[in-house]
Amino acid sequence: MILALKVFALTGQESTGLSVPEGDLYFNFRNTSFVKNNEYSNPITEGYTLIGYFIQPELVYRPAEKVTLRLGTHLLSYSGTNRFSLIKPVFSTSWHFSENTFFTLGSLSGSDSHMMLDPHFNKERIYNAFSEDGLQFRTSNVNFFSDTWLSWENYIFRGDNEREIFTAGESFRYVSPQFAGLIRIEVPVQILFKHYGGQISNYPEHVETFFNLASGARAIFEIDESRKSSIGMECLAFFNSCLTGNAGSGIKNGYADWYKLFYSLRRLELEAGFWKSNNFYAPNGNFIFGSVSDHIGNLVITQRKLITGSVSIRLPYKEFFEFFFGFDGYYDTDLRRFDNAMTLHIRLDKLIKIATIKE
Repeated sequence: MILALKVFALTGQESTGLSVPEGDLYFNFRNTSFVKNNEYSNPITEGYTLIGYFIQPELVYRPAEKVTLRLGTHLLSYSGTNRFSLIKPVFSTSWHFSENTFFTLGSLSGSDSHMMLDPHFNKERIYNAFSEDGLQFRTSNVNFFSDTWLSWENYIFRGDNEREIFTAGESFRYVSPQFAGLIRIEVPVQILFKHYGGQISNYPEHVETFFNLASGARAIFEIDESRKSSIGMECLAFFNSCLTGNAGSGIKNGYADWYKLFYSLRRLELEAGFWKSNNFYAPNGNFIFGSVSDHIGNLVITQRKLITGSVSIRLPYKEFFEFFFGFDGYYDTDLRRFDNAMTLHIRLDKLIKIATIKE
């Protein structure tokens, strides 16, 4: 299964507007209904459940061959609240340099489309932080993917008593052609900067800037192409640093390694791995991998060792509908504690033609 096709099944051309003919006005309905149950009970992170849905209706118009406009709203609701927890406008302008390369200013195409690793960029952000605003330059084809973006998360005005917050990142991945019709190699490189600051605000905290880097290699062996069956291994290395040297946790630098084996059969994927880290911290990452507690003040567990495992099934229907179920397990060999998470979602991304607008 080619990586680019697998990843962009629901978030590719429809999100960038490439499938909208010039002069046509479309309605794009995007929805994800989700349950994410984190059964965590350890000093690093507490368990919680995300259950709800978001809808993102948009008008999509392509006034010229290389320009796409999107206008809509993002509405997020958690079950049992009887209200929307997040209501925000969505607007973007995209300039298409080619079929595979575009630049967007405004609302971005969705947090999961960056293809980031879970320790760096928590994969549950697809539910609670899907809508991002900023700028993005992306290019991709069957063998190559590069996404450079800036997400502005908190804007400040003069005299505010809070900090501006933004994330800047680069997600790169190269997928080789098959060697001898049997093996492919993937090489990811991911960079993240997280900044808390702002010169015009009167916030009491210090300016903080965090840096995260990840890279490695993944080897995929095709077992049975007719059954879309493959097996492989992946080795990943992570590095983190507080560039301002004043992190509240006291961590200046850290690192981690993650070794994984995986197997896929059609829509089923299995993974088993071993995570080993020293003072690892990623502000946007899944805290289950980190050294800094999210609920116990000043608690840092320097060394972490986790046996990780996951099973997932992804069932697309047509090109606009997806059912997903996943289970993740984490056994801390030092704490001798097993934590797990269950994920279930139904996702819809459908374009509907409204009219043709002629000059």
